[in-house]
Amino acid sequence: MTNLQRSGGCLCGAVRFTCQLTSTGLQACHCVQCQRWTGGGPLFNVHVDMVDFEDDSAVGRYHASDWGERCFCTTCGSTLCWKMQDKPTRSLAVGLLDDQSGLTMTEEIFVDRRPDWLPKWTEAKQSTEAEEFAKLKDYLKGEAQ
Repeated sequence: MTNLQRSGGCLCGAVRFTCQLTSTGLQACHCVQCQRWTGGGPLFNVHVDMVDFEDDSAVGRYHASDWGERCFCTTCGSTLCWKMQDKPTRSLAVGLLDDQSGLTMTEEIFVDRRPDWLPKWTEAKQSTEAEEFAKLKDYLKGEAQ
């Protein structure tokens, strides 16, 4: 079994963390916000149970929607994660990990927004923007109860 505890950090080192991955699967998000945030490609995420930032003073937060928050390093600008506002971090950008060994692409979301020039991962689970927003609606409805 692959060790699911990892460490990582941003480009400049101002943000360092340890985390516990939930699996070795990767998720690629092709939503328009992620494309703009990453400069064209998807946001590649690993899902985590726990993230322990050594010092979160360099973690900036941007509320990109009524529910979502994008976190970044305020020193170098590195993408850190997308998360629900006021909720724990449940995913991190895979490029932050010091050790990316043993990881595989398992899920692509917002696939109807994937640019034509980017091939799909045929082995990965696929979901559209409508499917993802339906999941979000159900989640938010559950939170309101």
